[in-house]
Formats: sequence, C-alpha cells, structure tokens
Amino acid sequence: MGVDIHGVIECRLWGRESWARNPPWYVILELHELRYGRGDQLSWECLFGYPSAEDIVPLFGQRGLPPDATSRLRSDAEDPTIGHSHSYATWAELAAVDWDEPCMEDGRPARLHLERLRRRPDGTLEHDGFVWRPEGIEDAAADLFGVDGEDLRTWPEGAEVELDGYVYRRVIFTRRQLVFEDSGKWEPVFSVMRILAGLHGEDNVRLVVYFCSGLASSPTSCRRSQRAAEFLAPPRHRLSCGSR
Repeated sequence: MGVDIHGVIECRLWGRESWARNPPWYVILELHELRYGRGDQLSWECLFGYPSAEDIVPLFGQRGLPPDATSRLRSDAEDPTIGHSHSYATWAELAAVDWDEPCMEDGRPARLHLERLRRRPDGTLEHDGFVWRPEGIEDAAADLFGVDGEDLRTWPEGAEVELDGYVYRRVIFTRRQLVFEDSGKWEPVFSVMRILAGLHGEDNVRLVVYFCSGLASSPTSCRRSQRAAEFLAPPRHRLSCGSR
C-alpha cells in the first residue's frame, strides 16, 4: 500500500510588521497542490526522518506538531487514520541549511542505495539517479573486490561495478543530492515559501508534514479525513494575483 507525504504551508500574514501583534497561522496551500507522487523517499528521510531506511541524519526528524499548531492540525494529529510522524520547519530554518553538507551518520556511505550511471555512446558516464542496490550487485562486487558484497560500505573508495549496462558506485549523500538533485519535487514548495517569507518574514512561514501509511495511504481514505477537518476549519487564505 505504500506511504505518502502530506502537509500544509502555513503563514502568519504580515507577521513582521510592527502593527501585526501575534497574528494567527493560516493554511496557505496543501502540500499536494505543489508536489505529488512518491519516488523521493530519501528526501523525506533527509528532511523529516521518515522512513528510516538509510543511516541519514535528518534535519527536522519527526519533531511532532509545532507548539502553536492550529486547532485543525491538532485535530488531525489525534486521528490515526489521517497520519503519523508529524514534523515541521520554518523557512528561516530551511534557508539556514548547508545543502552541500554530507548527511550520512558518521560520514559513512549508504548501506542500501547506490549511485547509478549510464554510459553514453562516447564512453563517458552520466548520472542516472540513486537506486536501491540491484539484484546481483553483491556477487559482482565480491568477485571484483574480494569483500563482503552485501555490505556496500566495504567497497573500496572510488570503486565501480558494471552490471546490466549500468555502472554503480557507493555514495555518501549530501542534502542537496537527496532534496534537489534526485528529484525536482521540493523546488515548487520551497519557491512558494521563499516568496511568502520575503513578504511576511522567514519565521512566519512554515511547512508542516505528516505521513499516511497502510489503509490511510489510499487517496480516498486520506481525502475523506481531510475533508472532514476542512469542514470545521476556517477559510484558507490563498495567494492570487489580485490578493492584498
């Protein structure tokens, strides 16, 4: 059934203005309105610590809801059919991240994933994504290097294994590789947050996420729960060309 990521972008409108005293948080956009699909679970782990398949040190690992979460979010969090493993990050926190910093625990290579490269007609290699280790790679590595091929971290530094037309290398992930280079799914989200932060202040824009798994991961189940919450929620403030 798989797992999906859901969430909202919230903003305290004009929160950095001197006349705006303790403005409330409003939902601006749902996460699914800016990104969709799976396939980039490593970025979820890098940002929010779920799922924990690799030894990645997350930036904002399962922090729970913000202390001043809206009543809508708190109501959703109490319903296990809606989601779990909640976390959040303000734009100020995201803007301060060193995206080129390695994010692996103890600086070690990934134990389950490899960089895959495609060989061009001229013999040079081009990046083709980060993939779960393919079938047969362990035996090929053991034959080449005389090591335990099942443990990718025992491969010699700089080692390459060619298998079924691809070249594989072990990898020590950076945050940029996982969040931006492996998928373009987060750029629209961060672009909206960046624009909002320029208007309302970096600490007044935040992303709140949660995950749906099992039965709750079906679109029908998630939407049914979300519609119930939205029925009780105040109207959302949306951005438009003519909004003020």
